[in-house]
Amino acid sequence: MGAFTEWTYVAIYGAGDSYSYPFHIKAIGALWFLLATFWASIFLRIILAVKGGPGTRITIVLILFIAGYWSRKLFWFPFSIQAGCCATLFLYFGYLLSISKKQIQQLSIEVKAVGTIFALLAWVDFIKNFQSFWLVHCDIGRGVIDIFGCICGCYIIILISWYIEKHTYIFSGILSFFGEYSLFMLCSHITELNTLPWGRVTQKLIIYGMPEYCQIYLIIIGKLSLIIICTIICSRCNKIRKIFGMRPVERKKQYE
Repeated sequence: MGAFTEWTYVAIYGAGDSYSYPFHIKAIGALWFLLATFWASIFLRIILAVKGGPGTRITIVLILFIAGYWSRKLFWFPFSIQAGCCATLFLYFGYLLSISKKQIQQLSIEVKAVGTIFALLAWVDFIKNFQSFWLVHCDIGRGVIDIFGCICGCYIIILISWYIEKHTYIFSGILSFFGEYSLFMLCSHITELNTLPWGRVTQKLIIYGMPEYCQIYLIIIGKLSLIIICTIICSRCNKIRKIFGMRPVERKKQYE
């Protein structure tokens, strides 16, 4: 199989990880996230359009999650559809928070404080006792307890985002920029992931005397710096924007 044919097959199959059973499936890499998000968004739209009460919607979300989790043990389907099934649970939780924002804000400070502290502790426990939680192949680690910890983590991040949006204009503007061009960030991440040998470079620095614990921090800083620079450049390039279906950047007219 030629390289072009192989990568065409890989792109169409869209698996986030490599598999050897029941046949060899090569990973597409980080692009699995877009496919999973696509399916999760479609599933959530269908669920919200179904006639019935909250119990019906919750049941369908749980059925999808269980189907994605258990079917991965039998066979990995194309287009990361199983990861999309599991991701629907988290999109549904985000939807519930979005429609409950006003009600949450009306709660007493004491109730919000207790709920936030409890969620934060659950998230910290999830991080401290982390064993595995990889949505890329529907691995939910320790089960319900890790699902709960992950949802609590999402809740804390959303609360922080609400606070930033309300109280820090400049910082919220920066985050909005990168949110708008998150696809550029993903593509930049995939490029550096497959081209730059971060591990080998940092290993050499360790040999020359750099403390080993600094390795992970150096890699994170290097990756983020490169991704941010590439995202800013791509956001200003109209040819790249056109490829991604975005409107061109309007240039300020120069008057003599």
